[in-house]
Amino acid sequence: MSIARKIMMGAAGAAGGSTFVDEVFSTYLYAGTGSSRTINNGIDLSGEGGLTWIKSRTSGYSHALYDTVRGNTKHLYSNQSWFEQTFTTGITSFNNNGFSLGTHTDLNNGSQNFASWTFRKAPGFFDVVTYTGNGSARTISHSLGSVPGMIWIKKTSASDPWSVYHRSLDSTSPENYRIFLDEGDTRLAANTSIWNQTKPTATNFSLGTNDQLNGNGATYVAYIFAGGESTAATARSVEFDGSNDYLSIPDNDDFDLGTSFTIEAWIYPDPGT
Repeated sequence: MSIARKIMMGAAGAAGGSTFVDEVFSTYLYAGTGSSRTINNGIDLSGEGGLTWIKSRTSGYSHALYDTVRGNTKHLYSNQSWFEQTFTTGITSFNNNGFSLGTHTDLNNGSQNFASWTFRKAPGFFDVVTYTGNGSARTISHSLGSVPGMIWIKKTSASDPWSVYHRSLDSTSPENYRIFLDEGDTRLAANTSIWNQTKPTATNFSLGTNDQLNGNGATYVAYIFAGGESTAATARSVEFDGSNDYLSIPDNDDFDLGTSFTIEAWIYPDPGT
């Protein structure tokens, strides 16, 4: 358990068993080798499932997305409208502490550096859903357990843009709008055939009749991200108002830190005056 986690649990009086960010999300940088290798980022993909997104930091290679629902050989480019590709030399396996790579240039060129972002499936954080379109208004179930703040949908059986729902696309009716992830456009005109004029819920999201999201017989993947404040009893944070606030940490041997340590914190400041 990280020092930051121990401190926040001690301050808030939390018991063990909670889920923390470093268990469900990882940013991992690596240098390509051109040879098969394993990336250990601490995320349980084989047991829990999720998404890994990889991009070269030193070349113009496309963004590569792999998820555990479609399978480790199924490759999508988030900056392209192309349909799903099958590569056996990309991600070769999802593991209980990361993933393994083959020799594919976009993911492991020996002369390039790479960044990877891994999202584990977890209630209140992230989910992956696949479905087959039927051309009629409908709902698609998800396991997020909270209202999504953002949804990416990609047709995998043919080339079409990535459609994105985001709760901030409109202050009152975001369910009427979308943007394209891969085309760099501004918000598209209101269209009732996209999300069927219905906001997503904690158990499902709605689709209209638009072929890019729900064409009859076409296959799709949806990446679903939680959004908004958590109402869970285990959601813990502290707020300082700028007047004599502090954290009091009970004495414990866990905090005998030695001479070399790092403390992390997520801080959201109010606008200054």
